[in-house]
Amino acid sequence: MNRFNSVLKPLTLSSMLLSSAIACSFSAQAGEWLVGSGMYDITGPAADRGMVGYGDTAQTTQGIFTRLWSRAFTIGALGTDDFVVFVSADLQSIPQSVHQGVMAKIAANSSLSPYLSEQNVMLTASHTHVGPGGYDHTVMLNLSSLGYDEDNYATIVEGIYQSIASAFSNKASGNIKFAQGSLTDASINRNKDVYAFNPDKDDYSTDVNDTMTVLKLLKDDGTEIGMINWFAVHNVSSPQTYRYISGDNKGMASQLFEKLKGTQPPLKMGFVAAFANSDEGDVSPNVCGVQNGCMETTKEDVILSATKQYDMAVSLYDNPTASLTGTLNYRFQYVKMPNYQVGASYTQSGIAQALCGGTVGWSFTAGAAWDGPSDMDGILEGMTQDNEGTYWNENDTLIGNVLAGYPLLGLLDAFSNIATGSDQYEECQYPKPTFVNIELSDNIDLYSDTLPFQLFQIGELALVGVPGEMTTMSGRRLRSDVLAALEASGVKHVVIAGLANAYSGYITTNEEYDQQYYEGAHTVFGPDSLAAHRQIFTELADSIAKGSSVSDGPTPINRENDQLIYAAGVVYDDKRLWESFGETTKDASSSYNLGDTVTVKFRSGHPQNNFKTMDAFFEVQRKVNGSWETQLTENDASTLFVWIRDTDIDCMACSDAKLEWTIEDDMPTGTYRIRHHGYWKSGWSGALNSYSGKSSTFEVK
Repeated sequence: MNRFNSVLKPLTLSSMLLSSAIACSFSAQAGEWLVGSGMYDITGPAADRGMVGYGDTAQTTQGIFTRLWSRAFTIGALGTDDFVVFVSADLQSIPQSVHQGVMAKIAANSSLSPYLSEQNVMLTASHTHVGPGGYDHTVMLNLSSLGYDEDNYATIVEGIYQSIASAFSNKASGNIKFAQGSLTDASINRNKDVYAFNPDKDDYSTDVNDTMTVLKLLKDDGTEIGMINWFAVHNVSSPQTYRYISGDNKGMASQLFEKLKGTQPPLKMGFVAAFANSDEGDVSPNVCGVQNGCMETTKEDVILSATKQYDMAVSLYDNPTASLTGTLNYRFQYVKMPNYQVGASYTQSGIAQALCGGTVGWSFTAGAAWDGPSDMDGILEGMTQDNEGTYWNENDTLIGNVLAGYPLLGLLDAFSNIATGSDQYEECQYPKPTFVNIELSDNIDLYSDTLPFQLFQIGELALVGVPGEMTTMSGRRLRSDVLAALEASGVKHVVIAGLANAYSGYITTNEEYDQQYYEGAHTVFGPDSLAAHRQIFTELADSIAKGSSVSDGPTPINRENDQLIYAAGVVYDDKRLWESFGETTKDASSSYNLGDTVTVKFRSGHPQNNFKTMDAFFEVQRKVNGSWETQLTENDASTLFVWIRDTDIDCMACSDAKLEWTIEDDMPTGTYRIRHHGYWKSGWSGALNSYSGKSSTFEVK
């Protein structure tokens, strides 16, 4: 047993709680802003849908640990019609398709469109790897789902839009408090040897960005409405074997903070706490080793990482060091990346360079060894054009045969036969050996090649919306550039808002790129990708400083109507003739003690039939004054919803829904029951039919 187990394992969650366009420029008086917050459910299919993040087709959803949420915040200059909106969503990323869908909804709303657009709305993702995929209009993020899931896409777009609409409609005059601090035990650089190749490494005392930034949003009367937190760490406390939907460590940290402030979605909405991500490209929460967060179970790892972030956030929130005052400003621009010209002052060679056409390198197929290795024979991180034979011909095994056992990579291998990298791309991308180009055909892409770049100035804070995952040193160099450009405009702090508005893989330094580990192989536009980001964002920052405008840039292609492969849905639900949907197949016992686990199973329909958005599949209810009151749902950390396929030969389309509830020490004693709600699909008509069921009552002593 490691040293953390003896300390944290006995703790309950409750005890842990205790422990562009024309430039827009305008000024706000000290401490006077319009602030608003909102959140909405974006949970997709809870069963039989491939998760996105690890790229493992065997990692399909099988229930819910916690639901996924979009959290939005409006900040406006008092006395004006000018605003910025920041969103953090419990997703692996914000692909271009989701950005386009949300912006279309905003444009169609006459109450929002005069004030909000792609120019001043920043969508970011927390980077959970345990959410259902299939919600992109390009190929890469849909591969593990084996196709496009239009229902999941629609749910995510609608949920993000609803969170924005809520944050905008409830805005009120208020203040923004600011704090920063170092959180030193919650993250580790997962590629220390690669980081060490950076010549400027000795300029810093750590090999991760351990700074946490907190904004505290309050109305004029002191009512607390929200907290935004940025901290750089991969949201991968749950491994690729985990199959329950979860916001992972950042989603759990949000839940802890919101519970502290009296919010319990979907039962009670109110205060919104976002634990957003930053320059997390090479940063892991697994501080005790490979896929080891120091605890014995995934749930304990998630809660441990979440609690570290939560504790620091509470400390900073309760002790802000400043109020944000000054100018509210923003810039936004699309840039087509292939052949984009990077000036000599930004490139490593000191010679102007053009970005490469997008490719994915072979070491991408190895995965990140520390957090999510593919464990494929003969495939390792560090595969370059110079050493490719060392890996590709190991044991005289052809790479195509190696891929045959890996459906995701087998699909990419098939694509590579169509779209192998040209000699020009190979030379440009050196030392990356091309696995596959991101442009597969005229209307099929792995990723978009036209990316959005966005910069907010909120008083003394600059927020840099990066459309990908930046490594620690990449983030440090970019922040230095932006600060230098905006310091005279009053900016004192620069924060990278990672995974913003589109997803393009990673952004590494030239030195890191040359090593061709997972992050370098996933830097799709070549070795000067960081140089391009530095140049683009510096130009945006200069535009803010000078009060000048920037061009919108080329509009990216919308691939919504180019989908060829759709993820499989539900054919029908079945039960035995003598059964009813919603009846218990395993009932509760008559009594339980605090700390016990209640397990109840019901004959169920498939969770894909209805996602129960802003609702629940399960309710833990307590009898209060003769009436049943819902205390918990599957969104609460003490519950787990598990969907189970019935494999008996006489009921192959049957399934069970199981709720596990571990009774926390702060739950009141009394009479309880478990309720289950769902939908079943008729095999004759295809119609969906609602059902519900309840367990026997039981006593909690």
